[in-house]
Amino acid sequence: MHRHLSAVLLVLIFCLASIACTSAKDDVDPASGPAWDLERAEILTWRASDSRFDQDHALEASGLTDSGRFLYATSEKYWRILQIDHGEEISARVVGLDVPSRTELEGVGFADGALFLCDEAHATVYRVELPDEASLAANGVDHRLAAEVLTLQGPEIRAGKIGVEGVALTAAGDRLWLLLERDGSPDSGCKSRIFPLQVGPAELVQAGDPLEIELEDCNWRLTGLDLWRGELLALNTQYPGERYEIISIDPATGRWRVVLEMTDLLRAVREDGWNNNVEGLTVTDDGALWMVSDNAWTQIIDDATPAVADEGTLLIRIPLATSASR
Repeated sequence: MHRHLSAVLLVLIFCLASIACTSAKDDVDPASGPAWDLERAEILTWRASDSRFDQDHALEASGLTDSGRFLYATSEKYWRILQIDHGEEISARVVGLDVPSRTELEGVGFADGALFLCDEAHATVYRVELPDEASLAANGVDHRLAAEVLTLQGPEIRAGKIGVEGVALTAAGDRLWLLLERDGSPDSGCKSRIFPLQVGPAELVQAGDPLEIELEDCNWRLTGLDLWRGELLALNTQYPGERYEIISIDPATGRWRVVLEMTDLLRAVREDGWNNNVEGLTVTDDGALWMVSDNAWTQIIDDATPAVADEGTLLIRIPLATSASR
């Protein structure tokens, strides 16, 4: 595992004036400064063959969340999660989940000892009760963890590609936001939708109109979702074109603004050999912004096990700016 500060010159670019992308977009106040310090961004990588990582197969990392002690990343096509210890010496354990065949796990959130994961292929959300986290990290489990299907009441979401992509929860776990990556067409215009949902014992009930995020064009999409300081954070990505930005969304009004321009950093990551599939993001208790990517694009959906490989996994950690911690 290599831990180093990126040597690439990282330039912060903020949207200084609205260009009428959408009436719901706020201008960025340059005087407030960014919340995170890109000049201190850390690029952390490991190989699947590293003994500290219980990961000898090619896993396609997608969603990311923080439990307060560990990070959890979804393995998109292989019914697995990665439990990542992000202390001084990073390590990870692979944990299997009892989910349906051909599941595509995308977003993940944590609340009250459980993971909530969205499945793009089946347009549903699972709740996975975790065993003791420290024990899980030390010993693992010899079975797949049970995944309870939560019935969606209200949102009309189709199964398939360009579907549910992100999950965010309140700390109490009573409210969940579910991100629909993109909807629409070049003729009608494209938007992302975020559904506010009340969490019940075995269901998720829509609690208000969805937030609609108008996209500049249909090459843009929202991936990843987290709740930080009362606002939703999402990664807004353009592909082709390769532009990236972190946006903050008011969960009450849907108004949004760019809070961090990521294009220079993520293009540099690609030049170092990583694909553009940075999708998951979360903020840890110290205010650091984390993102996850991988280099294991296998295009295999439902093998019993993924291919044995020495693929790499990538984490990006961006510490909170000094001014934003006050």
